[in-house]
Amino acid sequence: MEHDESANSRGFGDDLSAPDHYDPFETSRPIPRPTAAGPIEPLLTPSNNDDEFNAVSRTKVPFWDRPKPKKDWYWFLGRLGSSLITLGLLMFLFVGYQLWGTGIEEAQSQNKLENRFTEIAVTTTSPPSTSVTPSIAEPPVTTTLAPPGPIVINEGDPIAIIDMPTIGVSKYVVAGVQTADLKKGPGHYPGTPFPGELGNASIAGHRTTYGEPFRHLDDLNIGDPIIITDLLGRQFTYLVTNQQVVGATDSWVVATTDRTKAFLTLTTCHPEFSAKQRLIVSAELDLTQSDIATSPAAVYADNAPDTTTVPSTEVVTTEVATTVVDEITTETTTSTVPAVVADDLNNNESADALSRGWFSDLSAIPQTLLWGLLELIIVMAAWQVAKKYRNRIIGTAVGFIPFFVVLYFVFQNVNRLLPPNL
Repeated sequence: MEHDESANSRGFGDDLSAPDHYDPFETSRPIPRPTAAGPIEPLLTPSNNDDEFNAVSRTKVPFWDRPKPKKDWYWFLGRLGSSLITLGLLMFLFVGYQLWGTGIEEAQSQNKLENRFTEIAVTTTSPPSTSVTPSIAEPPVTTTLAPPGPIVINEGDPIAIIDMPTIGVSKYVVAGVQTADLKKGPGHYPGTPFPGELGNASIAGHRTTYGEPFRHLDDLNIGDPIIITDLLGRQFTYLVTNQQVVGATDSWVVATTDRTKAFLTLTTCHPEFSAKQRLIVSAELDLTQSDIATSPAAVYADNAPDTTTVPSTEVVTTEVATTVVDEITTETTTSTVPAVVADDLNNNESADALSRGWFSDLSAIPQTLLWGLLELIIVMAAWQVAKKYRNRIIGTAVGFIPFFVVLYFVFQNVNRLLPPNL
């Protein structure tokens, strides 16, 4: 065996340079290039799919021709999510109804009260006394009309106008403080005197929803005026004397404790969106601007005396003394004035509607179910129309207006089941 003497003469590791023909990574070889161009196969498409599968996968299937999904766990979660989203949208719409829809209802009621207030005020105007000129053979006869008595009203009728210029409030006051009454505007407690009379005339009102007439009642300061105009056109100016917060059951704030002065008490919920307490604003009649009413402008129908035997007119000849006419007139007037007592304020008639809780109006339950069923029928009918014409836009257009009209009445009856302060 032959040896390379030069290799024997060199030590191991003396020469580490690579031979000229050594190319372990084949870097010197040219990169092959494709000579023909062809279609690029998608990375996510399996290589064994045929042309028919690729054609079908690229075609959009209409909504009505899609196969029904399998009712598994994922289907249940999808339906639950859709239901929660729909419920959230309905609650959002209901809040809108509470804030603005009830205000529209109150504004409509105030317009009706204005017309009714004007009608009552006109019809109660006392006609002037008339004199009949007698002949020479007959003595002169004078016809004197007795002044009108108090106007008989029912709960829900207008009794006065309340103006609070400091907070920019001018509302018609209705008789009664039940839920239906306070939806129209501020309500007068039936067991208290009417504004302008001696005693504690009391009025309640909403702080939120239904026009929120007493929303900014806490902005009234000591000395601010509260002007009340009754059905006879008399104006009574009260000045604020106190503001306090009491419990929801503290009905003593609307009771009369001093019958020698004329007071006014305004009550509303406190804090806002809650009925836990009551915000009370007290005021006293300013005798430098207003006189105390000697007779009430109205009387509740339940307290109205029987006036069937009381004559409305008295005919007196000139031969009768004038003092007799005055006595007859005075007797007629005082016989129709009811005695207003405000001591018993814990009975049901004087109960504050703002203190009612959930489901206080059970008569709203069948109405809510009826309107809810009608709403469901409208949704199903709109779906059938969309299915017939294979177009969901057509179904939505057909059911849009009926859906929201019926939804308004659903909200209206659901609102009757909630506390009045919400």
